[in-house]
Parts: sequence; C-alpha cells; structure tokens
Amino acid sequence: MIAFLLTLLMVQGIPTLPGESGTVSGIVRTSAGTPAAGVRVSAMVSPDIAAEAASAASFSALAQTDEQGRYRLEGIPTGRYYIVAGRVDLPTFYPGTADMKQARIFSIAPGGAVSGIDFIMMDTSIRSASASDTFGLIAQIATPPFALQVQVQLEGGAKLPVSASGALTAIRFTDVTLGSQRAELLKKSFSVSLSLSGSTPEYRVRIENLPEGYIVKSMTYGTADVMTNSLKIPPALLPRPAILTLNGVTQTSIVSVPPSGQIAPELTITLATVPVPAVPGIRVTGRAKDTVPRAIYLSGIPGILYSDGTYEFRGVPPGRHSIAALGSSSLPSLGASIVVGDRDLEGVDLGASAVLPLDVNTPKAPGPAGIHGPGSVLPLPSFRGRLLEEASGSPIEEGTVRLIGRDSAVAQVGIGGEFEFQRLLPGTYNLELRIFGHSNVLQPIVIGDEDVRIDIKTLRLY
Repeated sequence: MIAFLLTLLMVQGIPTLPGESGTVSGIVRTSAGTPAAGVRVSAMVSPDIAAEAASAASFSALAQTDEQGRYRLEGIPTGRYYIVAGRVDLPTFYPGTADMKQARIFSIAPGGAVSGIDFIMMDTSIRSASASDTFGLIAQIATPPFALQVQVQLEGGAKLPVSASGALTAIRFTDVTLGSQRAELLKKSFSVSLSLSGSTPEYRVRIENLPEGYIVKSMTYGTADVMTNSLKIPPALLPRPAILTLNGVTQTSIVSVPPSGQIAPELTITLATVPVPAVPGIRVTGRAKDTVPRAIYLSGIPGILYSDGTYEFRGVPPGRHSIAALGSSSLPSLGASIVVGDRDLEGVDLGASAVLPLDVNTPKAPGPAGIHGPGSVLPLPSFRGRLLEEASGSPIEEGTVRLIGRDSAVAQVGIGGEFEFQRLLPGTYNLELRIFGHSNVLQPIVIGDEDVRIDIKTLRLY
C-alpha cells in the first residue's frame, strides 16, 4: 500500500500555479560510468527531521532519464527537496548515497532553475532484470546455478562405460556446506548445473558404478587435485550482478560468464583400465541400435554398456540366453536371443522388442540349446491371439489388449478379433483385457523360442 501511494504521488505530483514552481536538471550515471538510461528521478520533500523520512516522504515531480542519462524535473513547488533516483524502496540520494543523513537538500524558489545536478546511482537502486509488479515493487534477482564444464579422458583407447552392475555410471557432487547432492550421467564432455551456497561453494566429487577393470586415475579442477580434496569454485567465477542498459532501460542483471581475461577451469577426469582376474565362461559382445545409456542384462546378469552403443558380458556359461537392454515409456526396449557355445560370441545386434518379460533382470540358469547350434542368434517369437465372447464364441472386433512385463505394450483388436505382439524375448508376461461391456481378463502368458497363438475369451456382461 505504501508503494502504491508513493507511485501515485510520483505520477500525479503536487499542483502548482504558473511561476510558483522551479526546475532541476542533471545527468545520472551507473557505478560503471555509463549513462543510467530509463531511470526514474524525482524531487522528494524534505521532512523537518530526517528520522521521520520513512513516514513523511512525498514526491513532487517525476522524470525519466533519456539514453544519455539526462533528466529534467519541472513544476517543483517552492520548498526544500532531496533529488532521488532509482527504486522507490531503495533510492539513491544526491550526491550519490543511500543514507538520507548524507544527502544534500535543495531550496526551490519560484521560477528557479537548478542545473548540473549530476550524480552516480548506487547499484542497489537500479531495477533488477526481473519485472516489477504493478506498483513498482521489485522482485529479488534469483542467482542462477553455476555451469561446471566436465571433460572425461580415457587412457589406452579404452571405451567409456555408461552402465554396469545394473546401474548407470554417474558423477555425484555433494555440497560440503548443505549436504545437498547432484548426480549427472557420465559422458565424454558435458556441463553440470550446480546450486550455490556461500561465497566459496565447495563440493565433494565421486564417480559411481564404474565396472570392474576401470579406475579413476586422476580428477582435477584446473590445477587443483579433487581426488582427495574438495572442488572449490573461485568467487571471481560465480554469477554476479552487472549493470546493463537494454532498450533504453538501465537494469541490474546476473551474469554467469567469467570476468574479462579469465578462463573458467574445467573438471577433468581421467579413467584408466587395469587387469581383472580371469573368469570361466565365454565373452559375448555386440551393439545396441542406439547410444542411449541404459541397463543391460544377459539372463538376468548385468553387463557393461559403452557410450558408443556397444556392450560386453564376461564369464557367460554355454546354453540359450536372452539379452535385454531396458527401455522406458519414451525409449524402446532392446533384445536378442542367443545360443552360447565354447567360443566367444561377437557382433550380436540388439533390436527393438515390444515389451520385456517380468523377470528380465532376475538371474536365471541358461536354457537348453535345443536344435540350435552354438553361436546362433535366434529370431524373436511373436504372440498372436484372438478375442472371443465366451458364450457364443463370436469374435470381438473392438478394443485393445495390453501385454505387461517389465514394461508394457498395447495392441489394437482387429478383424476377426485378432491381435499381435511381435519380437518378444522368452519369459513370462501378463495379458490384460479391459473392454466395455465385458468381464476383465488378466492371464499369464509364457513365451518360449517359438511363436505363440491362443484364444482369449471374455464374458459379455449385458
């Protein structure tokens, strides 16, 4: 309400008769020495006692500086005044102070003109880049996060692992002051947005879920070692206020670029490989159809997925196995069915799978190879069905059915009540049927190496 009344007084002024008022003019500059453009300047009535200013202050004239920071206050009634610039709640008083006791008071005589009232406006009086509300109240500038650049190097031609042990490989930052954490998936080059606490933010840095055979050889921020010490961001690199003139309006804004002549250091991580004990079994390798980081399993045992989309499993026993790379609602699952013999199996490509089995990440013994020879990559089977009314046996030619596994997929019921799910890994699923006017169905479905076809019956309710 106070801001509202002050704004009205500034806009309306105090009525005066011609010849009974005076003028004041000058130039307002920022602390950087640039013209303070688009800034409000006013003549503020001087109270008899400075301590009463908060309750007694009123404004008799209002002007706005031009692009050169010039202003002219006209129609000021006879009296004693301060010249103030900038925010209503945090003004700068001439000759350039926030303390009213240090401000200069002018006496305005009828027809008088005071010129050359030039002064520097304090940064706190400049409007923030965030919008003011209707009554001129200024929102606080939110400090943006710090963008830390990260580079990952690998020695000896090693590949960058992005998942291992059923979890994604990540870098974790822990704020030493607040204990808050931020994790980011590991890539060869990326940026991490860190929230800031204190004048010198400090973080503990840790690499998570590296596979066996990989070590963090070094981790540096500029020249500082952060393997055993915390990462400290120099105050000079933190986001800071800056005074900018945009579209003729001078504002304070937060900038995140380093000061001129300074280069922000990068967090550089060097990974290396070390020998691992030999394990019995076969090595299986291949490639996914994309390079999206995800967990990957062979018969429920997690493997290693690399940033180039290739994968690796070690110590695989002979027999039939399913390989599954987990998807999401926006990311298709991938899979393959293979037969492992007594030699390494290479070049197994993973293709899209409609839905993965319920127990895809549960370790299980390999299945029998059957008629398939060692090293075979088997075609993935389909599940086809027909939807029938239980009493009449007539096909239901509308609605959808859902196949539920670790994820789920939906198929449209077509002519003759037919529906189909293609490219399924061997395993157990649930088929769910919800069609208006019919009983609900939830039926387990077991998929092996061959295509499956069954009839699904539902009872008409009316």
